[in-house]
This record gives sequence, structure tokens and C-alpha cells, in this order.
Amino acid sequence: MAKFQATVLGSGGKTQSITVEAANKDAVTAIVRRRGKVLSVRKVRTFDIVPGMSPGERYTFLIRMSSMVGAKMGVAESLRLIAATFGGTVRKAANGLLARVETGMDLPSAMAADRKNFPITMVALIKAGVHTGETWRALKDAADFDYQMQSIRKGAGKELIQALISFLIAGVITIGSTQYFGPQVLNSDLFKNNKAVDVSFVVQIGDVVSVMMGIMFVFVIGLLSLATVGRRVIPVFSDSLILKVPFYKDLVLSRNNYATLYKLGLLIRSGVRIEEAIALTHEGAPRGALRDDLRRALHAVKTGKSWAVVMDKTLHATDRAALSCATNREDVARTLDILSIQYRDLYVQRMATFAPAMQMVAAVFMTVAGGIMFGMTILPMLQMSRGMSM
Repeated sequence: MAKFQATVLGSGGKTQSITVEAANKDAVTAIVRRRGKVLSVRKVRTFDIVPGMSPGERYTFLIRMSSMVGAKMGVAESLRLIAATFGGTVRKAANGLLARVETGMDLPSAMAADRKNFPITMVALIKAGVHTGETWRALKDAADFDYQMQSIRKGAGKELIQALISFLIAGVITIGSTQYFGPQVLNSDLFKNNKAVDVSFVVQIGDVVSVMMGIMFVFVIGLLSLATVGRRVIPVFSDSLILKVPFYKDLVLSRNNYATLYKLGLLIRSGVRIEEAIALTHEGAPRGALRDDLRRALHAVKTGKSWAVVMDKTLHATDRAALSCATNREDVARTLDILSIQYRDLYVQRMATFAPAMQMVAAVFMTVAGGIMFGMTILPMLQMSRGMSM
């Protein structure tokens, strides 16, 4: 969202300047109108390079908010107290939320405007809790889930970086050995036209390995592009391709599926009509295959059809069957809760195994690259020595 500065004339005749983050000027006017007569609204150009809260700071923030909101303390009062008793990024985040809440935003909307501190998945969970009337529990659950996910990603991220560096080093060694060091050695007067020296099989292996690494590199870049740029530009098409890639689909889509199905289950359990619950979940879901499924599910409910059956892009046949067989609201909510936990655990498992698998692949290529370098530089010397001794 963009940042705007609004000038408002209050009831006492005093003007005040209010900074608001919103989608456009009309949204800003609607937010600050309750503070008085809106005199002007202008967009503020900012360049903020200060990082947001760390996972530990965000966990502390949410747990403190959960305890105060659970004790029936007002949201604005809770934010004001956090801002007064904490410093650094926590204070800055609390002040930012407080400014938005005081202009009329609810807590989830205020958090959604601060993507640097509050990821979209977390906001979806908290928004569902607000609809159920248990905001404090939603804050706690979101804190626990986010901290768990961050811990997993931190360890996996380190291993993935190490694997990527190893893979790139292996590529440099392989290409350098076959294209530079090897030719330099073999074309020297010492080895040139020497019948005892024959490393043609090593050259062939090097060429094959180079092609394999090139294909793998293009494939990995393509998958990463689908999960990042593709899901922003053409989300439904990108998700449809990602869903065809085993293992990777769970790594990319499971976390959002968990948050979305968890939200839908919470809404239905709290007494919200199924049609309204699906509409609210669809509205807050990120663009992609699951949101498209929810759109078709909403249309099915309105036409009197089974909404679970049409969610065939993202839900397995057994999951659709379980939802279709649920005979009442409690059964539907319980099934959705089970499915959301299933996606959460699947994401955890994939993150825990993906990085070690990539490290193993990188280690294999490093070993092969070392062998190719040996075969292109040291082996000719050994062959020549053997030929001279015979």
C-alpha cells in the first residue's frame, strides 16, 4: 500500500496532519473522515530500508497483544502500551498499527497494510479469528505458527544457500577443467601428440556433466520464477504448473493452503453461514489456484450444488470426498481443520527434507567435478610417467 498524508480540520477548529497507508486517496478519505473535515490528501514518497521485526520480535509482539486482548484490554490501548514499553522495530511496528487503528482500521486490516512486519498468511489467520470473536487466540496461534515456520525456513535456508554455492562451485570447476585447464595441459609440448596420454573419456564425461548441470540450473530457475514472479503476474496458470511438480507443489502451496482452509473452518465453526464463510475466505485468499477453487465453490453453493466437489484443482479426491460426506456444520469444520493441519505438517516435512536433498545433489556434483579436474590435469601426468617407465 502507498503512504498518504491527510490534513483534517477537527471539531475544535484545529487542523492536524495524519499519515495513513492505503490503496488510494479515496480509501484515505474514508478512513480519516471520522476525525473531521478532510482538507487535503497527498501521496508521500518514502524510501524505507529499515528492516522489519525479526521472527523473535514478532513472536513477542503477538504474544503480548494476545495476552492483553484476551484480558479485554482495547486494541488501541494495548498497542499504545507496547509502543511505550518496547523500543526499536517493535515500537515502530506498534506505532504504525496504532496510527491506522486510530483512523478507523480494524487490527487485521492495519496489519495487512504493514507487509514488512506481518506476512499475508499471518494476517489471514488473525482475520479469521476476528470473525470468530476470538482475536486473542488467533494472535497466539499466528505467533506459534509463524515462529515455527521461521525456525524451519532459517535452518533450511542456510542449507539451501550452502547447496547452491556448492553447486555453482562444481559448475565452475567442471567448465574450467574441460574448457580451460584441460586444454592448457593437453596442448602443451609435454603432452601434445603423446600416444601414452589419452583422457578423451574424461572430456566426454565433463561435457555430459556440464550439459546436465545446465539443464538442472535452467529447471531450478524456471521453478523459482513460477513461485515468485509467476504467482504475482499469472497466479492461476503458475499454480497449475506448480501442481504438476511432485514435492515442489507441497513446498510452495501448502503454507497458504493451511492458512486458507484453517480460516474457512474457523468461520464455519463460529456459526457463519457456509456461503458467507466461503465468500470471506475467497476475498482474503491470495491469488492462485486455491482462490480460483473457492470462487467456483461459492458459485456452486449459490446454485445448490456440492461446493467441495468443484475444488478439484487443489484438493485431493479423498479430501473432497470427506468434505462432501460431512452432514452438518460441525463435521465440515472438523474436516477442514484436519485438512489444514495436514497441509501445515506437509509443509514442515518438505522444508525439513528439501534442503538436505539439495545438499546431497550438490555434494555429488562436487565429487564429480573434482574427478573431472583430476582427470584433465593430473591423470595426463600419470599416464605419461607410466608410458616412460614401460
